[in-house]
Amino acid sequence: MVLVSGMRESERTRRTCDDQVDYAFPDKQECDQVNSGAVFHPKVESEGVPCVEVGGVLVAAYLDESDGAVHVSVDLEATDGRLVRSDGTVPLCVEVEGTVVADGRYRGISRCVLSELLDAADEHQDQTIRDTALAVGVLWRCPACWWDNPREALHCQAADSCRTRRPRPRS
Repeated sequence: MVLVSGMRESERTRRTCDDQVDYAFPDKQECDQVNSGAVFHPKVESEGVPCVEVGGVLVAAYLDESDGAVHVSVDLEATDGRLVRSDGTVPLCVEVEGTVVADGRYRGISRCVLSELLDAADEHQDQTIRDTALAVGVLWRCPACWWDNPREALHCQAADSCRTRRPRPRS
């Protein structure tokens, strides 16, 4: 989770989705209204990062001198309930210069449920959760360093900068 400047964790309310049987993404008028209400949060604390908030979704873009990269982070924890499907996913599509790099419009992107489960698990539960996530394709394991990566990652995200490219799925 990204620490957003000027917002205390207690100010960011966690939303749960209602059991929406007939989920429909907001129409053009609603989208225009939400987009018009976008808020920029500048960096005001030493550990914070600048971000834009739209519909409760926080998108941060910042420079990180420690690994020499521009980081872009999306935090879905406080997403407006109208954007959350009944299965807890958010239809999210991420583009970089016109190229789609993550597409959850059809399957959705989970709102950190896996991370929450792993954080709360003991050692035995952790392994069972990871094995299940790997089996259903929510995670993929790096063939070089055995790091478990999220489905959306194109390269290994291990802290030691492995960066091995994600293997192609077997047909």
